[in-house]
This record gives sequence, structure tokens and C-alpha cells, in this order.
Amino acid sequence: MWAAMALVLASSTAPPVVALLPLRPLGAPADVVHALEVTLRNELAHLPEARLAPAQAVADALKREPDCEAKVSCAAAGAAHAGARQLIMGTTSQLGDSFMIDLKLIEARTGQELRRVTHPVSGAQDALIEMVREAAVQLLAPQRFAGALRVNAPGAEGAQLFVDGKLAGTLPLGQPLEGLSPGQHVVRVKDKAQETSTFVEVRFGRTTDAQIELGAPPVVAVPAAALPVAISASAPRKPAWVRPVAVAALGAGVASAVIGAAFNARAGSSSSSSSVGANQLNTRSVQGYADVNRDTNLARGFYVAAAVLAAAGGGLLWWDLQGDSIGVTTHF
Repeated sequence: MWAAMALVLASSTAPPVVALLPLRPLGAPADVVHALEVTLRNELAHLPEARLAPAQAVADALKREPDCEAKVSCAAAGAAHAGARQLIMGTTSQLGDSFMIDLKLIEARTGQELRRVTHPVSGAQDALIEMVREAAVQLLAPQRFAGALRVNAPGAEGAQLFVDGKLAGTLPLGQPLEGLSPGQHVVRVKDKAQETSTFVEVRFGRTTDAQIELGAPPVVAVPAAALPVAISASAPRKPAWVRPVAVAALGAGVASAVIGAAFNARAGSSSSSSSVGANQLNTRSVQGYADVNRDTNLARGFYVAAAVLAAAGGGLLWWDLQGDSIGVTTHF
């Protein structure tokens, strides 16, 4: 009886057996996918939170049905048949010159997804191994997927330290802040008179050192397009009507040129239809020549007006744009 109870207790506390299924390539070279799978298997083997099911036993269990590793129900049944309580299945896809690995941890008995991680894959071999190690810990030991932060703020003794808006202690801290999720965090130091905030990137399994100077301008992450701009005091402000008048003048110049071209075309047409010999001049011919002369003069007038309007509008627009480029200063 005692032996049976001990066996049950040992089985309940023993790390679960996990089956790693072959990663499926989605447009990625087979050799790259195989290398990632081997690296992932090596990292999983070093985790105390789980035991890997024998690769051959998993492969044999997946042969019972074609393309079994691509079907969750079949893969879960195969992993259970190989003695695993959980299974890891995923894909590797290619995105340009880099790759993306997508992994899922699934309960073998129910086929329910427990956790999922997605990571980009690029860079040197050391960075690749670190990324795969992070993915393995996220899947099987999420409680250990954390980093630490050490804050150094000279001259800020007694100031309060906030991390992501929550009070984390009073400076100086006796030891680093543990258990922070990897990624970017907002760190703020505040005393009675002043405060400073900045962004700090926390890395998995490492202690990040943040050097903060109290009273320094806060670091704010905003899009470049949203950066505030101010007009320099030394630059003269342009009247609000300058740009609209410039655009209107340019538009009127274009319209005037078009009208001039129309009168010029009509003058040419009238001249062709009113051609007469030197000894055939009559009243009708005189009227035709008068119409041609009038249209020609109107065309010239509109051409001159177009040139004046275009010059005025272009000058005003250039003046307005030059003022903008000289008088605007960006605050970083």
C-alpha cells in the first residue's frame, strides 16, 4: 500500500514527458528547419521541467496516419501513444532574409493548446541559440521566463523608483529587481523636487543595468511625425494669406494660358478661312482680318497675364516654403 502511494506521489511530482514533433517548413529550406529542430531538441533536453519522449518512439507513432504531424488530433494521439503527456508542434516560415518559428504546447490527452510562442530567427549562431532557449523556457517553464533590473541613480538617495507605473522601492536598492518579464519597461525616479523617466530593455536570464540621472529630460517614445515643432523667434512669421494667394495665382496663370491658347487657335482658324487674293479684297474679307487681329491680340494679352501670374504665384510660394524650412526647429 505504502509502495503504491509512493509511486503515485512520485508520478505526480515527476516532470511531464513531452514529445517534440518535427517542425513543418512553410517556404523555409529543409536544412534550416532541421537545424532549428535539432537546436530546440537540445535546449528542451536541458530543462528540468520536462523530459523528452524518445524521438524514434514519436516518429513511429506518427506513421499510423499520413501527414499525422499536421493534424492536432492525430498528433496528440500519437504523442500519447509514445508515452507523452504533452507535445510541441510548430512551423518554420521564411520572411525575406529571416525566418519565423511558431511553436505550440498541446495537452496530449485533450488536444488543447496550453501555450504558444512566436519568435523571429536571424543573426549569428549565438543569437539563434539564445532565441531557441527563450522559446523553450516560455513553453515549458514560463515562471522562469524573466529577467532582472539594477538601477543606478547617483545623487538620488531616498528617491522613489517606479517600474511601469508601480512603486518598486526607494533608492538605493539593496539588490536588483527580479522577476521582470523580458521586454521594454518604463523606469521612473522621483524625489520631492524633480523626476526622470526612461525606457529600459530587460533581457531574459540577465541583469540589466540602468544608469539614470535625476533631473535629465524624460525619454518619450513617440513617432517622428508626432514630434512637436516650434517656430523660431528669429524667423518672421508669414501672413496666413500668403500660401492661398500663391496657389490661386498659379491656378489663374494656368487658366490664362489655356484661354490664350484657345484665342490663338481661333485666330489661326479664321485666318485660314479668310485667305483672299490681293485683288479680291471686299467688306467680308476686311471683317475677317479684323477678327483675326482681335483674337491674336487677346491671345497675347492672356499669355502676358499668365506669365505675370505664374511669376507672382511662384515667388510667393517659394517665399512661404523658405520661411518654413528656416523657421521650424524640432525638439528631441
